[in-house]
Amino acid sequence: MPFVHAVRADPSDQRTLTGWAAALGCGARTITRAFQSGTGTSFARWAASVRARHAVRLPALGFEVDVVADAVGHRSASAFGAAFRRTTGMTPGRFRAR
Repeated sequence: MPFVHAVRADPSDQRTLTGWAAALGCGARTITRAFQSGTGTSFARWAASVRARHAVRLPALGFEVDVVADAVGHRSASAFGAAFRRTTGMTPGRFRAR
């Protein structure tokens, strides 16, 4: 599945499963079945986990919140901060300081 490598390489790519199906010239249901069979999860859940892992690494490396937000496809630092807090239980700044 070529989109797996693409999402890992660029977690800011917000294409949905439908978008990837169109880009690959196949049906979304075909990708859904193959993805579920191969990974045991949905594409949306998998992509969110890829973005979350990427988002956790960047503040630890000293990247500013707005840079990290952009790198994982959030439109604003505040939206990213809320998502980060839901995932990790702490703000990006607090996470970086620990």
